[in-house]
Amino acid sequence: QKEDGENLLKGIKRSTAFHDAELLEEQIRNEEESRRKKGEENISNQIRRGYDLILQHLKEENRLELEEARETSNIKLDQEILRYKNEKDEAISKATDETNEAISKLNQQIVFERGKLIAEQQNNARYLEEEFKMKEDRMNQYVKDIKERDLAWQNERADVLKE
Repeated sequence: QKEDGENLLKGIKRSTAFHDAELLEEQIRNEEESRRKKGEENISNQIRRGYDLILQHLKEENRLELEEARETSNIKLDQEILRYKNEKDEAISKATDETNEAISKLNQQIVFERGKLIAEQQNNARYLEEEFKMKEDRMNQYVKDIKERDLAWQNERADVLKE
């Protein structure tokens, strides 16, 4: 029985030792799992920080490219506005020149027509004056002829009365 008791104690001791070993192995596994998780978390955090830095860098590059694109677009827009303004100014200048030229030609034509009209009126006035002069001369001639006839008639009458 003593042997049985010793064996029983030894079995218990063995069981305790075995149980302690399992507990120890589980603690070791838990610690290793915990270290592995912490290592993975560290690696994950390092990767995340790396990606965050890359993302920040890409955002900054994108912001700079966008700013450059805006500046380029604004420069092109300013150039187009300037080109349009120049074209508009040229068109206005050309239209003004053409208008002034047309006005000048019309003024020349008016002066020519006025001169022509004045010359025509002067010719008409001379013609009418000459015609009036001729009619006046004829009228004076008629009056003279009538006076001469009247005088001749009166002389003839006086001669007839004398006889």
